Amino acid sequence: MAVKEYPTFSVVVPSYNVEHVIDKCLESLLSQNYPKDKFFVIVVDDKSTDETLNIVNDFKKNNQIKIVKHFKNRGLSAARNSGIKASNSEIVGFLDSDMVVKSDWASIFANELSNDGVMACMGGMKLAESLIENKLDKFLYNPKRGVLKHGEHEPIRFKWFLLNNSAVKRKAINEIGFFDETITSYGGEDTDFAIRLWDKHPNGLRFTSKAVGEHYHQRPLDELQHKMKHYGSTNYLRLLERYPNHINDLAGDWINSIKGNIVFNPIIRQLVKFSYFVFPVPYFVRYFIAYSLMQGARNPAEEIPRFTK
Repeated sequence: MAVKEYPTFSVVVPSYNVEHVIDKCLESLLSQNYPKDKFFVIVVDDKSTDETLNIVNDFKKNNQIKIVKHFKNRGLSAARNSGIKASNSEIVGFLDSDMVVKSDWASIFANELSNDGVMACMGGMKLAESLIENKLDKFLYNPKRGVLKHGEHEPIRFKWFLLNNSAVKRKAINEIGFFDETITSYGGEDTDFAIRLWDKHPNGLRFTSKAVGEHYHQRPLDELQHKMKHYGSTNYLRLLERYPNHINDLAGDWINSIKGNIVFNPIIRQLVKFSYFVFPVPYFVRYFIAYSLMQGARNPAEEIPRFTK
């Protein structure tokens, strides 16, 4: 894709224990059809315990790559912030280290952000072709799910915006600040960042299915449910307290309401579980994930106040 004027572009790749795919990720980024003197890759190793850092070091002679090392595991927010601070480009891209992209990835984002009113854009995601789709994958990569329901080139709300495959204008980051480094466990850092972006530029978020990230990551449904329950009892409640004007968008109105207690209770869950056993359609997976979130929110962690609205 031709770009009239190529802005400088740095992509931040936070990495932790991704020895199985980090080389593919970096090779795909170094293969971009973007001017090499304007495109850079900032790899932030968040104290990996496998061979990730050794593999990353094999790329250090390439002048497009900069390696940042954390000396303790600090979490995704801190890793992204370290990458932002290590660059000074006009566009800051974010790509999870278990993703592989095509050669026009950066050009697509640069073209989307060439519009003065667009501050950030997220790309699509698909399961790596070498992996066999499991039940959770059928939900996660369903073309009718989440942001995929929205058209191209139209403003999207913050609740759909993920940063794992995205690009943001530097000036927007300067306006809203970095990722929240107090969020160190699973979930919430993307939502917090996206809310601040959307509050500042409510028409400035976009989605493009053209900038696809091929995802080399799978987990079983019960693992995601466990993570969502923990997120619900911690970071999720912090977000509800921090952004009371966005409670409905964050589904906070389902925690203690009549509708929430009717839909998300153990009896209904058993009925849905039985239905899923008979008819394993992806839509039921959405219920299990939401149930785990509500279960966590109704049983906050020790240091988190109970949500009472």
